[in-house]
Amino acid sequence: MKLYYLIIPIFVRVLIAIEGYSGINDPPKFGDFEAQRHWMELAVNSSPSEWYVESEFNDLKWWPLDYPPLSGYYAWFWGKIAQYFDQTIIEPIISRGIETFNTKLLMRLSVFVSEIIFLFPPLLYQISKMQNKSFSKATYILCSPLLMLIDHGHFQYNCILLGLSLGSAQLLLNNRLYLGGILYVFAINFKVMGLYYSLAIFVYILSVLSQKSKNYIQFLLSVAKMGLLVVAVTLIIWLPWLSSINDALQVLKAIFPVHRGLYQLQVATFWCFSNIFIKWGQLFQTQVLLRISTILTLVGSAFAMRKLYQNPKHLLRYMFTISQAFFLFSFHVHEKTILLPLIFVLANIEYYGWLAHDYVIISLITHHPLMKEDKLFTEYLIVLLVFIFFQFESDSKLCQLKIVKLYRNIRYLPIIFYLIISIAQLYIPPPQKYPYIYELGIQMIGFGYYSFMYILSHVDIKQKY
Repeated sequence: MKLYYLIIPIFVRVLIAIEGYSGINDPPKFGDFEAQRHWMELAVNSSPSEWYVESEFNDLKWWPLDYPPLSGYYAWFWGKIAQYFDQTIIEPIISRGIETFNTKLLMRLSVFVSEIIFLFPPLLYQISKMQNKSFSKATYILCSPLLMLIDHGHFQYNCILLGLSLGSAQLLLNNRLYLGGILYVFAINFKVMGLYYSLAIFVYILSVLSQKSKNYIQFLLSVAKMGLLVVAVTLIIWLPWLSSINDALQVLKAIFPVHRGLYQLQVATFWCFSNIFIKWGQLFQTQVLLRISTILTLVGSAFAMRKLYQNPKHLLRYMFTISQAFFLFSFHVHEKTILLPLIFVLANIEYYGWLAHDYVIISLITHHPLMKEDKLFTEYLIVLLVFIFFQFESDSKLCQLKIVKLYRNIRYLPIIFYLIISIAQLYIPPPQKYPYIYELGIQMIGFGYYSFMYILSHVDIKQKY
């Protein structure tokens, strides 16, 4: 793979990284930037057993660690680097809210290094397998706006989760089941959102093992061997919290914050959309909603799971369908979670054709409120305009479906609606009774297109098989 493909993507990321981020100059708690920095401070100044409980250096009111253990280990790694680079970055307690040049430099570099190590290799590998390996297509994929704006702008390490998950799928497709399984265990133990892929990975492994097995006994033994490997790797990762059931439960409670509710703020999901008509929170208790959303997610994934079992070679496509079902129907979804189906739209860009471009644009505009809040609106607007005017217009067999041809006649309506909402937001104050009506309107544009792509993936599945 030609490394010069990385020149433009890295340059654009640098331009984004020198601007705003979540919580910039916004005391008292700041934002995600401070959360990630604080976890480095926490990790190097306390033992792992103290990461998820109240302690001398861990005030649970100040950005408690709510990611799985591998995120904590990774924070420890960068915290150790910070100790040698500039001790003040991770000084216990007094470093809270620190926004020095050295802090910003180290934090930004940590994302660059993470992306180069974890995300770029599987993306470059995927590009190398495409029929058309043009520079423009590679640049389009590597410069996908949300990949840049969320991690290098807002500030997170989604690139690690996405890279591990895509790499795991690629290894599985190359018959490296055990290595692929280990990589996926790493993914879900880095960020729990990796569970969006769990059903697809599980069904794929079952399908391949059943095809390889000569009889039922051999199949069960193969499944048991894979299961033991997954359990063993998980236990090693969780070792510091296994001495006590309460410690393990405390970690689970932190990484599965059920108390936060069905969804947070406005997001392009079924629950946020349907809440316009049905006030779910008033009708059901949180635990009941958790069960309902789990059942609906399983039902929404069931057809794709069955087809994946029958046709495992299409794993990457089904990982989109199933992760999209998780985004639409699962419990407590953030807008940034759309990165999980998005990465598999990009991995299958030759299959989706210009539909992938529309997905990139729609997923970007649903982050309008977040970009505005993070003082990244100028960068967001520039990237949005560039991608709107320099469209990826490749056709594919999927684009020949009748439903897609019908959609093509109205494909610019979402952009028109978005412009109307954005202009109205500038000049017309929202009603006091509905203060977030504009944000909700933008998310409903996203919900419409995500639902269309979710339905379309099933229409194509039915027609193909």
